[in-house]
Amino acid sequence: MVSADNLNLDVLEHIFSYLSGNDLLSVALVSRSFFTAVIPRLYTNLRYRIRGSKGYNTGKTVSPFQVIAAHPELTIHVRSIEICSAPLANSQVHPAFVQDCSNAISICRNLQYFRCTVPNILHYFLLARGSKVNLRSLRIHAQLSTDQAHLLIKLGRIRNLSLEYASWNVVDTLPRWIEPSRTTLTHLTLYMISELNVDILTSVLIQLPKLTALHVVGCLRVDHVSIVRLLLHIPLLESLSMTTTENPYPFDTQAPPLYRLRHLALDTRYSVMTSPAPAILSALLEHLKGSSAPLVSFSMKLPDNKVVVGNDFIKQLLGHYAHTLRRLAFLDCSVGMDSLAEICKSCIQLERLDVAVPIKELHQFTNILSQSHTLKTLVDVVNHVVHGTRLSLTRDSVRHLMINVRNLRKVVSNKRIWVVRPLSTYAPLFLCR
Repeated sequence: MVSADNLNLDVLEHIFSYLSGNDLLSVALVSRSFFTAVIPRLYTNLRYRIRGSKGYNTGKTVSPFQVIAAHPELTIHVRSIEICSAPLANSQVHPAFVQDCSNAISICRNLQYFRCTVPNILHYFLLARGSKVNLRSLRIHAQLSTDQAHLLIKLGRIRNLSLEYASWNVVDTLPRWIEPSRTTLTHLTLYMISELNVDILTSVLIQLPKLTALHVVGCLRVDHVSIVRLLLHIPLLESLSMTTTENPYPFDTQAPPLYRLRHLALDTRYSVMTSPAPAILSALLEHLKGSSAPLVSFSMKLPDNKVVVGNDFIKQLLGHYAHTLRRLAFLDCSVGMDSLAEICKSCIQLERLDVAVPIKELHQFTNILSQSHTLKTLVDVVNHVVHGTRLSLTRDSVRHLMINVRNLRKVVSNKRIWVVRPLSTYAPLFLCR
């Protein structure tokens, strides 16, 4: 009789590398050999989220950092640590949790990715970082003092850096912090940093000629016109996200060549009563036309979810990029049926569409999508225009879409994922999640 326990340990480790989440936990309980083989995969990523913090004070849950502290031999497997929540004691971060995290971070020598998005706790871990020569990716809520910000400079060469809500102290040290990583940093994200200005951003980008992804979102002292001007310093850029706002001055320089730009995402914000979004976005598209960017994906988000994206803007977008676009996303806004028809007819390589699905007009919507012979994935974006209980796609609605849209294979709606079941004629789709 053949038993899985008779397989070599490296074979079991390879098999279990394809599992994740609760499947890993279930496999670990099968037998001692399974438990041994699943350990490398089980402790590769240490994530701490709100579900774990709820029972911390009562002792019902044990954090993965406690396990690491009790079994230091497991640290050799740890590659990433994510802290997205923290338990509280008397309105303060639980001191025992801080101690456990600090100990775990200090002894994990092979750490490659560190994420801490909980406000006002990062400074507890900076002094405990130890030797992190392998650290390549960092995402942090960077509200730090001047002395704490200077500790970041010692982190060494980073490839992927994401700063959220950074204080002026961190912004002030950013050019010096970036300097050691000027030849390695390829992804830079700056999110909701009110102190960031054009001068600081300029001093950063001129040091990063190898940057391939730049995301500047919610930094209202840096307008989109200034960002586009600075793209001249990063000719290898492939992905760009930025916030567009009302701007008192137009584009007055020629668009820099962006022959590698594939992904563009726009977060549009404005404060005046009459929406200036169409004029802003149209001017931006017209300016970027001269950069010869072969866009593969385009995403846009509007602050007013009652706005319907104009058909003229859609025609302008398709006029520039219809033959290269594969993914389109329209968030917190609506797209008219005429515009959808233009998209399905013109985008000959369209594979994914993120849009608010009009449930009450599903048959017309399906007929329009059927004009696309390449669409494989449809994502139903929640549109908050609809108040109260929102209608969502049912199994029959999804089946209707799958049958009539030739190559549609996946539909995502209301946290559910519907996928075509291969080799089945009776039930052509099943619910993945």
